[in-house]
Formats: sequence, structure tokens, C-alpha cells
Amino acid sequence: MFLKIVRSAQGIDYVYVVEGYRDSSGIIRHKYLFSLGKLEDFLQTPSFQKLARRALGNSTERKIELKSISEGKVVYWGHSLIKKLWDSFEFDRFFNGKRARKRFDIARAVFYMTARHMMLSDSKLGMYESRIDFLGFETVGINHLYRALDVLAERKEEIEEHLFQRRYNLFNSHVDVVFYDVTTVYFESQREDVLRKYGFSKDGKIGSVQIVLGLLIDKEGFPIGYEIFPGNSFDGKTLIPFLEKIKKRFSLNRIILVADRGINSKLNLLKLREMGFGYIVALRLRNASEEILKEVFNQADYKEVTNSEGVFKYKTLRQRFRLRDEEGKLREIEDTVVVSYSDRRAERDRAERQRLIQKAIRLLETPSAIEGLNKRGGKKYIKAEQSSKYFLDEELIERDRAFEGYYAIQSSEENLKAEQILEAYHSLWKIEESFRIMKHTLEIRPVYHWSEQRIKGHLVVCFLSFLFMRMLEEVLSREVSAERIREALRSITFTEFSIEGVQYYLRNKMDRVARELFKGLKVAMPENITEKENFKI
Repeated sequence: MFLKIVRSAQGIDYVYVVEGYRDSSGIIRHKYLFSLGKLEDFLQTPSFQKLARRALGNSTERKIELKSISEGKVVYWGHSLIKKLWDSFEFDRFFNGKRARKRFDIARAVFYMTARHMMLSDSKLGMYESRIDFLGFETVGINHLYRALDVLAERKEEIEEHLFQRRYNLFNSHVDVVFYDVTTVYFESQREDVLRKYGFSKDGKIGSVQIVLGLLIDKEGFPIGYEIFPGNSFDGKTLIPFLEKIKKRFSLNRIILVADRGINSKLNLLKLREMGFGYIVALRLRNASEEILKEVFNQADYKEVTNSEGVFKYKTLRQRFRLRDEEGKLREIEDTVVVSYSDRRAERDRAERQRLIQKAIRLLETPSAIEGLNKRGGKKYIKAEQSSKYFLDEELIERDRAFEGYYAIQSSEENLKAEQILEAYHSLWKIEESFRIMKHTLEIRPVYHWSEQRIKGHLVVCFLSFLFMRMLEEVLSREVSAERIREALRSITFTEFSIEGVQYYLRNKMDRVARELFKGLKVAMPENITEKENFKI
């Protein structure tokens, strides 16, 4: 936003607050938000004259000539807070090294993309075209941004290791419980390549190629590392290759991995044990053995807790699971299984089952539409005879009814109590929240880069942005959402103007959260008005 002076047909100058934006063709246009009245009246108000005299350091009562005052332009400065976090990891030295001569400042380009992504998501071209709206980045060129992406792609693992060492040493943190999950990131494209493939989209984005993103976070919700896989990769196939890389690069000796049922294959669990890792994962009850199911539905030995949400009860079992390893040898693992039941979950499961039954009934009214559907949705409860006649699968409906409200968690940890296993697994929401922040708040997708190198560089920027957003949340004791923090960063602005040829920055009003961030990070608030020459960007 900025102030613009517009002359009317009668030759009178008016002051408007104007916002710049790009139309669908990428052309920069102006939107007039509101008028501040006639320029002459606006500049002669006592408050503005007081500001002008303060800027000039003149305590006299002389009037400031209108022609000596320039139009004002609003510029962002929220990145000053992010820079405090950036410096805590010594990233300037990490990226630029000790080279005396450099073609460009890599650290500045990477920092601009990271901070900009936290405040306002945009394409790299958009970042370049609007760089003058962010104090201190006027000299960043479009070639700097693209080259920086290449550097990020090349040094991705080195960056993760640097972050890991700095965070878990500098902040005296330690890793014992970690969470893993995968999501998909789509592209506005239908062209497949080695990385971008068609696959099941967790965003429900049909007809676009995608990649699969595996993310590992610690128990506080901070990212440890990530890996990308071709878009047609199955969730369960991503875990072991990822952890093998992580184990070699980081000092991860004994950790407990918490994950959803997507990675729970017996072979995965065997490999986790062989790597020295523990695990807490969801168990597919519907695929469980009759021995386990008999214990699940046996109401003896359940511990019951009643609260405002109804009944919650749980019990612990010890079970042996047999499997064949990759060489075909018969193996056996023994795990703890915690089975739980809750009224609230039963109510939710019942509503979902009724919804699917209704969809199935509607599908049966138009049998020709059934054949092309997959088993998801209403077709789940439709059974076909050889004569291509369809009918409701009452047997499956009754079977699902029996499982309503029940859930099971499988763990390698013999020394953990059932309550601890339940608590660890229920903390899996942290990684779901992480994906939500990356996808919706920081807008990781869609991705507009096409080359594998640029895609990888873009994801490093998103990774850094997510880390720093988590750190800002921690500064505010996790009491403020990432979306609200993003708004606060955008509220930190200055109006840039000049009086009699001297340039000044006028600090605009910022919101409450922004002020709390300044205080929490121990960053000095800028003066209300500062001469550009004396302003430290």
C-alpha cells in the first residue's frame, strides 16, 4: 500500500491510499482503497505538520511547503523479526562462507525467499517484482532467486544437518519421540516425469501430477528432516528409505517413531527393530487376527474413564506377529497392543457409516454408474453378483457396526504404560497440524517450478519457513496460531517519504501480536520516525 496524489479535472490534488496488485495477466494495477481528502488540507493538518517538523528536527512553527513533501509509500519490515531467528543459526556465514569475492549474496536471496514465504506467498517472479515493497531487498535480482534455489537443492541435506546440530545443541533439546507422516503436493500440470507422477492425492486434486512428501518432526512439533518421493509412491514404502538416510546423517540412536496406520506393515516394523528404533503405530483392527479380535470384543479387563465426552476405556495385550522377511525367512515379533473404545469415536464412526450407506443406496438407483467407481465412498457397501446385479452388502455393514468406537495401537515398547502409549499416539495431531500450516498457511502448493532442481529448492524454502514459523509460535508460548502470526508480520510496516529531499521512514501502527513478538524476541522497536540514512535495515 502507498499514498498517491491524483489531480482532478478541476486541477485539485487529492490524497488516496492505494494498494498494488497483479491481475490474471500478471500486470501490476492499482486499487484505490479510500481518500484522505484534498492534498492541501491533508498536509496542513497540525498532526502532519508536527510530523514534518519532527522529521526535519525543527522546533519552529514554520509551515512546510507542499511541493517539498513527496508521496508516501508503505513498505514491509516484518522480516526484521525473522532475521533474529535466522542469525541464531548463523545462516549468513553458512551460505556465504569466507569467500572474499562472490557473484551475489546467496544468504540474502535465501533469507528473502524464506521470510517472504512466511509473510506473503508468491511465485519467484512475483517475489522479484515486488521486492522493493520489502525493506533491504532492492538489489536482489530474479537470477539471484533462481540460482539460490539451485544452491538450496544441492545443499539440502547439509542444511538439515546444520539445523539439527544447531537446534539440538544450541537449544539444549533432545530427540526421543519423533512423528512421521506423508502428504502429497500437487502441480498445476499434467506432464509426468521422474518425480512428478499421477497418484492418490491427499488434497483431492484429480488430474494433476504430484510428489509425495515425507516429514519427520520432534515431539515439540519442530521439523527434523523431510524427503520427497515420486507422486505414485505408496505411504508404507517411504518410511524405511527415509529413516536409513536420517540415521546415517544424524546422531539418532534410540528413538521411538510414532506414525499412522499407513506405514504399519510387518516388514516395516521388523526393519525398525533391526535399525534400533522403537515404534508406536496404529493397528488395522479389521485386518487383525481372530485371536486379537476375540480379546478386543471381550469386555473383561478394560479400564474405564468417564468424562464429559462419554465413556473411554482401554486394555493392554501382548501379541506375537509372524512374518517373512525379504529373504523369505519366517520371523516373529512380539508387541504391546493397546485397544481403546470411546463413545465419541463410536458416534463419529456411526455417522460415517450411515453417510456411506445413503450414498450406496443412491448409487443402486443408477447401476450403470457403479462399475467405473473404486471401492472408496458409497461403493464400499455395494456387492455384485456374477449377473452384474448390485445390492447392499449387509454382511459388511454389520461387521463395520461391530468395530464402531474401537481403535488399536501397536508398540514395540515394553516399558511404556498404556497411558503413555496412548498419549504419544494422540500427539500425532502435531504432524497433521504441520502439514496444515505448510499447505494452507505457508501455501506450499501448488508448485509452479518444472525442473527437479528448482522443485527441490522450493521445498527447502518451505522447510525453512515452517521451522521459523514454529519458532515464532514458541516465542508466544503456542497461544497464537500460525495464521495470526503471519498477519502480525504483515502489519509491521513503514511509510517511506521525503521532506525537502531528505528520506524518512514513519513507523505505522502494528497489531498487538507484532508487539509481543518484538518483546519476546528481544528486538528493539524502531523509532516512530527515522531518517533513512540512520535506519538499520
